[in-house]
Amino acid sequence: MSNKEMVSTETENKGQRKVFVPNKLLECLPRSSSLPNERLRWNTNEEIASYLISFDRHDEWLSCSLKTRPKNGSIILYNRKKVKYRKDGYCWKKRKDGKTTREDHMKLKVQGMECLYGCYVHSSIVPTFHRRCYWLLQNPDIVLVHYLNVPSPEDSGKCSPLMCTLSDRHDTLRWSRDDLQSQLKPMFHSIKCSVGSGEFSIEELVQHILDRQRTKPQPRTHTCLCSTSQ
Repeated sequence: MSNKEMVSTETENKGQRKVFVPNKLLECLPRSSSLPNERLRWNTNEEIASYLISFDRHDEWLSCSLKTRPKNGSIILYNRKKVKYRKDGYCWKKRKDGKTTREDHMKLKVQGMECLYGCYVHSSIVPTFHRRCYWLLQNPDIVLVHYLNVPSPEDSGKCSPLMCTLSDRHDTLRWSRDDLQSQLKPMFHSIKCSVGSGEFSIEELVQHILDRQRTKPQPRTHTCLCSTSQ
């Protein structure tokens, strides 16, 4: 894309921050006047792009410090060069090596134009809890991060604890009660967990997962051939 097809906008802060977007995108998208702190649904591609092309006019939108385990529905805007937003305190699904986080990447279109990049991860405890990160292809330094617990449609807006089971892990991590409570409470902000017609508290959900953990066999490492007499 040539420079003539791009538009840069600057803040009054001596041009330290810039936004580069295609002219056609600016023509079809209105600038946002506010950034929601919480939204219990996914943003549309158009809404995401609108926030990302408007941040330069709103210094207060950018979070300068890392948020630890943001609540369900939280929407946060970071400068990726200044904040290591991936270290958010949540446990996300790992790849088979058990070391790196499993991420899904894709390019997203707005009005038929590829202009957004998306990066999605999934909780290693609750399969319905996600973190989605978005940035403009031409302005990758500014990232919009959204945390959301999305129940299945048949649960009618509630999350069944039967779905909130320990995922298959490739390491030997064992959850403690305190760890589970610190992970689950923000995940279920503004959402109820239920099975059938009954509702469960977070404490009951923690106990449910701990019980499943106890019945799960420990990984087998080796067979001991040592003699007790030796």
